[in-house]
Amino acid sequence: MLNLNFQVSCEFRCEPIYSIEGKLYAVEVLTMFTGGFSGGKLEPQNFISLLDAKSKHTLLSSQLQAISRKASFFRTCNILCSLNVDQSMAIMILEDSEISNIIKENEYIRLEISERFPRIDKVNGNIILNELSRTYKLWLDDYGVDFSNINTLKNSQFESVKIDKKYFWENGASVMWPGTINDIRKYCSKIIVEGVETASQFRNLTHSGVYGVQGFLFPAVLLTKIENLLPAPANLN
Repeated sequence: MLNLNFQVSCEFRCEPIYSIEGKLYAVEVLTMFTGGFSGGKLEPQNFISLLDAKSKHTLLSSQLQAISRKASFFRTCNILCSLNVDQSMAIMILEDSEISNIIKENEYIRLEISERFPRIDKVNGNIILNELSRTYKLWLDDYGVDFSNINTLKNSQFESVKIDKKYFWENGASVMWPGTINDIRKYCSKIIVEGVETASQFRNLTHSGVYGVQGFLFPAVLLTKIENLLPAPANLN
């Protein structure tokens, strides 16, 4: 557990991502914060957005170091590991050799870029993101939230696209869903659907053209206990 300061502490959790065939494909490492005035859980995205540059650097470095300590697991099991980064963290990756070296040395790490990343949907894209994509493998997160248009996929090379859970819940049963999947696959073949909460939802996606699934149907574990994710749960076999 990392202590960011005397008031807030955090721990790293892994949300598993399974291929549609039921094999563990990757994990997304998320940071859970507790403390503050209430002493309870803090909303991660909001809390991270309030951190200053020094604190974000400390957090990012600690996340990467914790992930690298599990390198043997990721390599032996051929599992990928995704980590969310915002624009300021992306700049750190480009400019800080300590940060960049950890990512380069751990080839299984993937950087998740939110669809809310500034100018990601514009014709010329985002200069920082374009530079990042030249060296690192990127995943697009939150597809379908606010700026869901195909320009987002045209502007940068993404190894995987993660469809936002709310978008899936609202559109997964629509007659338009197959067309959406086909449009995405023109630019990225590996589509991961977030928000899968029931076995029925998983079965409905089996022949839909998506590559993987993530959601409450597949419980998260602490990064320190990532080995507990193997073997795959029975409801995927």
